[in-house]
Amino acid sequence: MEERRMGSVSQASRRRKARGINGLIILMVILLGLSFFVPTNYYITRPGSAISLGPIIEVEDGKKDETGSFMLTTVRMGEASLAWYLYAQVSQDAELMPKQLVVSQGENNEDFIRREQAVMDNSQKLAEAVAFRLAGYDVHVENQGVWVMGTLEGMPAKEALKIGDVIIEVNGVKTPEAKDLLQQLAGKKAGDEVEITYTRDGQVAKTMLPLKPLPNSQSVGVGIRTDSKQLIEIPKKVTIAAQGIGGPSAGLMMALEIYDQLNTEVDLTKGFQIAGTGTIALDGSVGKIGGINHKIVAADAAGAEIFFAPDDPNDPNSNYKDAVKTAERIGTSMQIVPVKTIDDAVAFLNELKPKQT
Repeated sequence: MEERRMGSVSQASRRRKARGINGLIILMVILLGLSFFVPTNYYITRPGSAISLGPIIEVEDGKKDETGSFMLTTVRMGEASLAWYLYAQVSQDAELMPKQLVVSQGENNEDFIRREQAVMDNSQKLAEAVAFRLAGYDVHVENQGVWVMGTLEGMPAKEALKIGDVIIEVNGVKTPEAKDLLQQLAGKKAGDEVEITYTRDGQVAKTMLPLKPLPNSQSVGVGIRTDSKQLIEIPKKVTIAAQGIGGPSAGLMMALEIYDQLNTEVDLTKGFQIAGTGTIALDGSVGKIGGINHKIVAADAAGAEIFFAPDDPNDPNSNYKDAVKTAERIGTSMQIVPVKTIDDAVAFLNELKPKQT
């Protein structure tokens, strides 16, 4: 009897212990699940994808005989929950950014997405202009006004203007560029009112706005972040189906794909999978972007063999140097190529020997 009682006690003890462990596991699962809904004051960035541009860019009468491909690269970005915050503490392929560095003061996530899409649209137009000029076509460029890329919390423009609006006049004087807007506000003081004429979704509207001191500045203004809105006319139709991709960093790679479709004499890819990144300006210069370490990881995962990275030899944290560091860390065989202009990229491709298959 004593042995049976001891056996029963031992079994009961094991059952209690098992229930305790199971309860702890369930609690941990619940807490982990809840952590995805606990907000933080950060955004998280991670490797995105490398997307072949041939299928999403169509140039009128252009050729599509690439044996390889040009690829744009993306970064995944989103608001960081507590779970993602903790993940970023232990992963080399995740970074945290304070929310105020990503979105403007008073800007919500919808505003951020709208701004990123507007910048992407502008980047597409610049890529078209650069590619057509490179191919020898005439391109007409006309400044249309001052593009509203954001509004500051507590400033007059916050309730009156939206991201994507284009300011075309101040007090009846045309403002084709940001410098013209600043010129119209120069010499004015807080409390003065100005009449802003702007376009929104193709419609012209006007609003009277008082001027207020700008944050961390001796100047007064209405409180907007600006960019240039330009009318770019090219001789052939270009269709770019890049829905869901925002920001300016695909400019270089889009320009290369458009130029390759216009260039009927040679396949610039030479059979290689070519990824890259960088903004593009009207003069063909390639600008620095954010998150290049994530783009290197994404390109390598997609099988890219060559990667174009913006380069500035005078910048100790240039994209090219960061790209090389990441490539070494992940052990990729992908060739990292520094470029300052689109001409640098084209010159490299012209010298590239066709891939042996």
